[in-house]
Amino acid sequence: MAFTEPVIISPEAAFPDYLRVRTREHRILPDEAVALLPQVASGHPHAKEWALRAKTLHRFQQYLDKNFSNKPLKILDLGCGNGWMAHHLALHPARQVRAADVNGPELQQGARIFGRENLIFWQVDILKDKLPENDFDLIVLAASVQYFPDLKALIRVLKTCLKPGGEIHLLDSPLYANEAARIAAWERSRQYYEGVGIPEMAQYYYHHTWPELRTLGAKNLNNSLINKLFRRFRFPWVRIRVE
Repeated sequence: MAFTEPVIISPEAAFPDYLRVRTREHRILPDEAVALLPQVASGHPHAKEWALRAKTLHRFQQYLDKNFSNKPLKILDLGCGNGWMAHHLALHPARQVRAADVNGPELQQGARIFGRENLIFWQVDILKDKLPENDFDLIVLAASVQYFPDLKALIRVLKTCLKPGGEIHLLDSPLYANEAARIAAWERSRQYYEGVGIPEMAQYYYHHTWPELRTLGAKNLNNSLINKLFRRFRFPWVRIRVE
């Protein structure tokens, strides 16, 4: 599929349990609220989370400015949801951004609010659909890698989509030190989804470990001594480069 090819987005939810959970968590927002993200009202039930995501976006934008300056970039925002981050990445005129997800309703909302010439919304299952090879400079997964069951399979596919020297960035997702921590986190998630009345969702939320990522060449950009001492960041910032 060419980067500028028109995309038809199904109004159906390919991942209905996920949207049910997001609705109960008050994460499905009206257009006027999505347009302002990551800024939300101080009384919003997830105001602290959005403050963290705003910091992540700011730091990632700084990274892009420092390392790529005004170089034209093709970026894939995978698991984009309503596309708020893709929108901000596409504000730079030298960037072409593809915002990809499986869920039609949020993609349709994002396309309605943010879609323009250099920001195209794309309904795709990254592990099943045929993707362009050697096409993207950067692939970003912000708060989404936990919805993919097999890290090795995912990274293998993503690497085929990247140009030589391309980068994968995993942002705002939990990772666990070892198998015991992963199992404990899975149990917490199971209890949580039971508590919100959608226990089925537990089977779609995966818990990945650092040992898995290290075998894939991952580096934690939040791993400096000062960050550790002051616990400045809640989640790691994972970068995987394609040589």
